[in-house]
Amino acid sequence: MTEKPDMILEHLLEPGLMFFDPSKRFFWGSLLASLLLIVVLSGSRRSEHLRILFSPKIWFHRSSLADMKLILINNLFRVLVFPTSFVTTVGIAAVVSLLLTKIAGGKPDLGWSPFWVTALYSVVIFLADDFARFYFHYLQHRWRWLWVFHQVHHSALVMTPLTLMRTHPVDILWARVRNAITYGFVTGIFYFLFGSAVSGWDIIGAEALGFLFNLAGSNLRHSQVWIHFGPLEKIFLSPAAHQIHHSVAVEHYDKNFGVCLAIWDHLFKTHFHPRRVSEPVRFGLEHSPLSNERQSVITLYVQPFRELRKADPR
Repeated sequence: MTEKPDMILEHLLEPGLMFFDPSKRFFWGSLLASLLLIVVLSGSRRSEHLRILFSPKIWFHRSSLADMKLILINNLFRVLVFPTSFVTTVGIAAVVSLLLTKIAGGKPDLGWSPFWVTALYSVVIFLADDFARFYFHYLQHRWRWLWVFHQVHHSALVMTPLTLMRTHPVDILWARVRNAITYGFVTGIFYFLFGSAVSGWDIIGAEALGFLFNLAGSNLRHSQVWIHFGPLEKIFLSPAAHQIHHSVAVEHYDKNFGVCLAIWDHLFKTHFHPRRVSEPVRFGLEHSPLSNERQSVITLYVQPFRELRKADPR
């Protein structure tokens, strides 16, 4: 099935439209909140952090320019190569709900009010999504056939908020599958348990938690502004914690896989507290053509396929 021209145009304009979409990380309100976080938490380093965030040397670095090229080309891939998802949330939810109904011999009548269903769904889907993102990210660093594509994201030599979308198309496909399975599985269970009490408001409630995360400085995760949350680091992952994840230092390898909550990294013993770091950290991949100063876009797309033949691409 081909997409309508207006849908294709929407896909192509997506990078710019995200600025006006509250559900996206690059929503103007989230960007403004990141600036506010710098003002509140940077203390005496406020001016330095603002200079770093807006530094032309970073934004016009070859690595940053490669980020921008990848974003544009990947949007063409979304339209031309895989415009529609072959794994859908609705389809998975329907299968899960049907299987549970057959196993249980019918659907339970719990009689919960829509308010409490929405509240519970929002919390459960947030936790499930946060864990799914953590665990799949963990596997991307453990399984060679996932790592060869994920390493494109780690090849950035400098980081700006746009580095979030420095991804290989194969990684984009896997992210779609992960999201569909996570949301489909949880939604299917809720349809089985609560039936018609599950509504669009539940999805909105879940997205509200993601919106709050975006307001809490998510755009600084892929930046060179070093801000951590102090004692709250035991619960939430700060921008500095994710910058450690991108560090070339050996002691930082395979640390801080999480997105929002730090609990998963603590459970898997992969947490590395920013207070243990003497900044600044360096980014990129040591001895990899993907982190070559030239930052060739062709290399970023082709090299992962070349490395699939190697015994150990890392």
